Amino acid sequence: ISINDLNLVEKKQEGNDSVKFSYLIKIADFYFKDTALMMLKRIETESPVRNPKIKKITDKKYRVYLGPFNEINSLQKSYNDISILQFENIEIIKND
Repeated sequence: ISINDLNLVEKKQEGNDSVKFSYLIKIADFYFKDTALMMLKRIETESPVRNPKIKKITDKKYRVYLGPFNEINSLQKSYNDISILQFENIEIIKND
């Protein structure tokens, strides 16, 4: 006597589900683009950081940030470089 299993069982393939490392350093959010541009100039003149960026979040909200960073060492170096300016609310945000 032989018994056959007629149910289809799908095996999940275990692929390479590595977690992607991508983070930003948020320096500040501003309501006016002019203020964000002034912050960019201050960062470039008073710190060793040379690549700050502005992202338009909404019609009246602009974010000054550094990144994206794909490895922890570059994130740490930029965070230490920007800490010279002694900003109070520097945040590290996961980049989506």
